[in-house]
Amino acid sequence: MKTLSPLKASLFAILASSAVFATAVNAAPKDAGCDFSKSEFHKGDRMEHGGRHMDKRGMHRMFEGLDLTDAQKADIKKLFADQKAARADSRPTKEQRLAHRTEMQALMTAPNFDEVQAKALMSAQQEQRQAQAIERMKLHNQIYNLLTPEQQATFKARFEAQAGKEPRG
Repeated sequence: MKTLSPLKASLFAILASSAVFATAVNAAPKDAGCDFSKSEFHKGDRMEHGGRHMDKRGMHRMFEGLDLTDAQKADIKKLFADQKAARADSRPTKEQRLAHRTEMQALMTAPNFDEVQAKALMSAQQEQRQAQAIERMKLHNQIYNLLTPEQQATFKARFEAQAGKEPRG
């Protein structure tokens, strides 16, 4: 039986140990040791969406550190649930989304580009986004009005501190 040279043997040992280590790292649970109840922003809380990083907890982060009472938490939770139900009702069906995508593709692949129709499609999309933004603002207002005057002052101070920062995206 042929023996390996010392160089080949050491390279083989490094390769084998790297493979074992990589397998062990990938087998470990992703959230091991992460406590999501902390107010720090954990890397595991972020997800990539359309080139932007979004926090999985969304608007909940806005109200962290305000020492909300259990009643306030319950009211906020109900507002979030109501908004989620309303969003589900107003969401276009799969068929509507497919039809919209087909219309856009037809515009892009047509021999002559119809700019008027493209503007109409984009206008409808923009109106939908505007309506969603208004609903989010209403929700923020409803939650803000649930806060005590001290909590409102803390929230305003935090908001003003963020206002001086460069916008993301």
